[in-house]
Amino acid sequence: MRYIKDLNTLEDMVTSLFVHIERKDVEMPIWVDPIYKEEQLATKTIVVPVKDVRELFINFLINDQRLNYKSMPTEYLNAIFNHKSISAILCMRGWVNGFLACNVIEARGIEYYEIIMDLTDIGLDYVDAIIKVIFQYVNMLKLRGPLEWIHEETKLINALEFQYKDNEPPLNYVTMLTPQMIRYNLNDVLIAKHLIEEWKPDLITELLSYFKPDNMRVTVISKTFQGQTNAEDKYYGTPFAVSKIPMETINFWLEDDICEALIMPSKNKYVASNFALVPIEIHKEPEIPKIFYNSSILRCWLKIDTEFRLPKAYVSVDFFSPIVAVDPFNCNIMDIFMRLFNEDFSKHIYNASRAKLHLKLKSSIHGFNFVLYGFNQMINKLLKRIIERLLTFTIDSQRLEIIKEEKIRKLKNIETENPYRSATRYSSMILSETSWSPRELLKSIGGIGVDSVRDFMNNFWSHLYIESLMYGNLDRRMAVILINLLEKPFLNLKGFRPLLSRELIRSREVEMGDGENKLYERTTKFHSCSGVQVNLQCGIQNINNNVVVSLFNQIIEESCYNILRTQEQLGYVVTSIIRKSNGVLYFCIIVQSDYNPIFVHTRIEHYLSSVESLLNNLTDEEFLKHKESLATKLLEKPKGMFEQAIIYSSDIIDQCYIFKAVEFEVKILTSITKADIIEFYQQKINLSGPKRRMLSVYIRSTLNPKPDECSTLSSSDINLFITSKIQKIDDINEFKKSHRLYPAPGKLIARYKKVNVLIFEWFHTNCIVTTVCLYFEDYAPLSKVEHLLMTRLARI
Repeated sequence: MRYIKDLNTLEDMVTSLFVHIERKDVEMPIWVDPIYKEEQLATKTIVVPVKDVRELFINFLINDQRLNYKSMPTEYLNAIFNHKSISAILCMRGWVNGFLACNVIEARGIEYYEIIMDLTDIGLDYVDAIIKVIFQYVNMLKLRGPLEWIHEETKLINALEFQYKDNEPPLNYVTMLTPQMIRYNLNDVLIAKHLIEEWKPDLITELLSYFKPDNMRVTVISKTFQGQTNAEDKYYGTPFAVSKIPMETINFWLEDDICEALIMPSKNKYVASNFALVPIEIHKEPEIPKIFYNSSILRCWLKIDTEFRLPKAYVSVDFFSPIVAVDPFNCNIMDIFMRLFNEDFSKHIYNASRAKLHLKLKSSIHGFNFVLYGFNQMINKLLKRIIERLLTFTIDSQRLEIIKEEKIRKLKNIETENPYRSATRYSSMILSETSWSPRELLKSIGGIGVDSVRDFMNNFWSHLYIESLMYGNLDRRMAVILINLLEKPFLNLKGFRPLLSRELIRSREVEMGDGENKLYERTTKFHSCSGVQVNLQCGIQNINNNVVVSLFNQIIEESCYNILRTQEQLGYVVTSIIRKSNGVLYFCIIVQSDYNPIFVHTRIEHYLSSVESLLNNLTDEEFLKHKESLATKLLEKPKGMFEQAIIYSSDIIDQCYIFKAVEFEVKILTSITKADIIEFYQQKINLSGPKRRMLSVYIRSTLNPKPDECSTLSSSDINLFITSKIQKIDDINEFKKSHRLYPAPGKLIARYKKVNVLIFEWFHTNCIVTTVCLYFEDYAPLSKVEHLLMTRLARI
């Protein structure tokens, strides 16, 4: 429950709902008998999935670990099993792509240790050999015995994480703590699952004793098992087969040998030891990120944290090059290279992440980006390793073919996503200037080899632009060090040249025409339900438009759900959202339903036609409450440092750079009237609106057994639908070629000396005068800005 009340009031509200329930002192059940009997252990289950995935699950039953929360022996196992020794060997042999191990609690008294692997095509034929490596590792662990230094390192890392824990939303924290109040002693509720207080090697030895074939279940998932199953799941109809593992295989696993390539973890060099906070002068530090460094290759934004004061930092780095988006072949290479690099760099990623310095790398249509977040002491060392390895990384041909095959499967699996997600993806793809469909990516992936990846990446490194955000416990001296690590290696590359200003323009949005209504339709053979997304294009993002569209959604959100979901029961997924893409605003309604998409769309249009009455009947008091509610949402401050970093980073990635946008929006919100909302509705939302621009996307199920509901539509509904004059999109490329593009998002980053240019950009996006003045208040006296603004206006 989330509400702006004191805790006592909230407690009274909640207890009043339960006070009349009779207290029976019922003891919580606990299952002491093993979940699996002897005949269900030492078994192998093969499963045929819907998606084209290949996974191996190995489960070992263990005793209930709830009472061992002060020593946490499973944390020790997690540290040694997830160490990259096993996965490195299995990857090198070409058998697996991913590896994860952890304990799983099913219920009180029921727990098992699970090892999950993503198998390669070759790995399917070597499942027994893979499991043999697991047992060889267990043999080594038993021989070495529990090592206290690993326990101490785990204990230290957990203690540091707890001591310098970032704030989190109160609702999430309460939800997490509540069940722990019945699991642990009251004095330990806050620290259980965080702090390790006892060293009990005997519990670790006991856990390792459960790792044996007769206490194990193996599950292998792959489409290649089609035709080899003899049973179906009762609820989902998933084909599977269960068989006992042959005795000769069990004896093979039980051999007391050890693989010499397997090694124990070494001490983690990324564990922080310096937690000093950089000195700050709160009143002199900027409230928002500022450009700290700007060159032909790198722009760096810096924001020293003055609010949360933790020994942590957040560094995001975005690598952009126009050569990536030009064709799907290059997009595929970029993604495959990042997957290969992630795998190659996994040892450093694991050690840093275990020490609470996280690294996330991800490809994009314009290049790739990575984020470093955690304790700031080692952040420069990790950044240096990343850049050095990026530029010296050599590609193994076997791993390239494996990763390429994995990407092909993932592209094909996109067809199995939920229909409403497909509708959202196609909406973005149709309206974005630069985007490639899964089919286009699949068609262009075949010719990728070691030479093509190497040549492309050499071209990429010599022709790029970098934008970075540095936020947190970083002073200017450290920022300079990080900037040097980012910039110097690329400037020293032979043949490097900076991008021209025109090459920095990113993807733009397709501009639909006034009164235009388009429909794009696809089918799905994997789901019995269909998806519909109605996109109403609302113009360029600016402070005023943002506020009007947000307030409109605030007013109709509840009634949209209530009518389409609760009353008409169109489906479980019913929502109205605001979508922002390439500087353009959309109001969208999304429905996933068993009904025919035409019927669903008609009901959406019928609902939208009723919104006019809702707006007209809105009292001044109700309208004011909606404004206050929206203002409260907008002004809600980030609860933690990471949450704040995400907000800053999003503004930079979107190239908006209006870090105080929320404050501006709230000030503009006070001047928005009901008449403004009605005008917006009549112009851009209403079916007969002169400026309405609509794209609807249908994902129609071919499995739906229901008859065509369109025959049940009333004549008024049919008239509504016919008069909308919907035109079907048969070819996405032809649709894009026949439309102009919106301007690229405006960049409000220059200072007072460039105010004339900025005024032009703001007026281009229809932003109002007061907002411009508010933005420049930090840089120049408001009177000077107003004078320049009025001078410029007189010339227009």
